[in-house]
Amino acid sequence: MIRHHVIRWSECDAYGHVNHAAYLTLFEDLRVSHWQDLTGAKLAATTPGPVVAQIEARYLRGVGFNEAVTLTCRTVSFRRTSYIQEYALLRDGVECCTARAVCVVTRQESGEKVPLTPEWRAALEAQGAVAE
Repeated sequence: MIRHHVIRWSECDAYGHVNHAAYLTLFEDLRVSHWQDLTGAKLAATTPGPVVAQIEARYLRGVGFNEAVTLTCRTVSFRRTSYIQEYALLRDGVECCTARAVCVVTRQESGEKVPLTPEWRAALEAQGAVAE
């Protein structure tokens, strides 16, 4: 998944640099869009959806207010109830921030883990993800 974005002032600190947490919010937007595309359903409290169990980010270069960037998201692997996604924010084709998240599919009301359906697994494999 690829999305183009222009950095908003609300994503910056007092120096006009993207705040570290804003990167994770931008990646979250990709994660939600990916899930909705994968399942064909909107995220809701009454339907299973992904929660982040672990995330790690690498901040490689600063990005500033009003700069045009490209955001990418790809699922690299999956297990019974979870999957791993990698994200990147690029400016002029150069990585400025990368991240990797472990997402677990749960029932929102109970926290119970939910197995990926055969359809979701097939769609992830079609996108290049591998079963672990």
